[in-house]
Amino acid sequence: MYRISLILTSFIFLSFSLGINAQSVLDDLSGGDDTFNNAPLANEKIQKISISKRIFILSNNERSYDKGDFISLIFNDELVCRALAAKTKDNQSGVKIIKIYNLDLWNSLRAGSDVKVLRGDDSYYRKNKKDNVAESKIDDEDDLFNETTVLEDSLNIDDNKKRVIKTDNLVSLVLGKIEGLDTDGSPQRYNQLNAYWAYQVDDNIYVEAGYGQNLINDYPTLGLDAKLTNMVIRGKYTISGPMFSFIQPYVGFQVLGAESPGAGQQDPVDTRSAAELELELQKVEDLKKKSIVFGVTVLKRLVPGWFFRLDLGSDLISGGFSLEF
Repeated sequence: MYRISLILTSFIFLSFSLGINAQSVLDDLSGGDDTFNNAPLANEKIQKISISKRIFILSNNERSYDKGDFISLIFNDELVCRALAAKTKDNQSGVKIIKIYNLDLWNSLRAGSDVKVLRGDDSYYRKNKKDNVAESKIDDEDDLFNETTVLEDSLNIDDNKKRVIKTDNLVSLVLGKIEGLDTDGSPQRYNQLNAYWAYQVDDNIYVEAGYGQNLINDYPTLGLDAKLTNMVIRGKYTISGPMFSFIQPYVGFQVLGAESPGAGQQDPVDTRSAAELELELQKVEDLKKKSIVFGVTVLKRLVPGWFFRLDLGSDLISGGFSLEF
């Protein structure tokens, strides 16, 4: 009987002690202080922004968030947007914007902007005003580099739904072979560097202007050089091809110019005859040409924003790279 009383007494005392301790822990968890009031904010930098501004590449130097975390960006001490971290690698993270709180600040964000990153709940920082919300879907990290997700999921989706390349501008730098003449008058192809700018004037229709030049040594005669210039304007129609490629048949107009400052000029010790001087000038004129051109440009997407470019045309055969913006 004594032992039973002792056991009951011990059990009651232990239960009372545990109850007090449990209540103390619950009090600590449910205290009146807002834990996000003093929540640390990571200082990070926006490194890249997609064309649609829905994909950001952020630094993650403080390792304050990981793949799958919901984060919020704060700029100029104001909450800007809500995002999902879809991929992290080497102190960098690709995040997808899923909600916009402040459209003006979101539009002002640029690559290089310093932002504060808050992981998890951002209710403490939200103001009592109507949010400007733009929702978006993301299933996995591949959506970060899926052209449909990145480019069509934009605030202007109704304006570019029919376009196979969503952006208006393409700038290119190519090295190609352009047709000219040898000193004996036979056709000869020369290496020439060309730059192009194309603008999408309507859905899938680009107007492109290009310029290139090269130097032809010992033309029109030994010891003289001629500069060959290439100016072209093209109209292109864009067709979607396999494996993230785009085919652009084109028609345009090309103007080839040429000049050789020493051609036809005679100095006091020059032994060239008048006929030879006239022939030099004629050879320079023979390089000049105006003609209608046609061909096809093939673009192969390498990474978002960059293409490998191949031109096969009557004006130029070339290869190089293009950048969209």
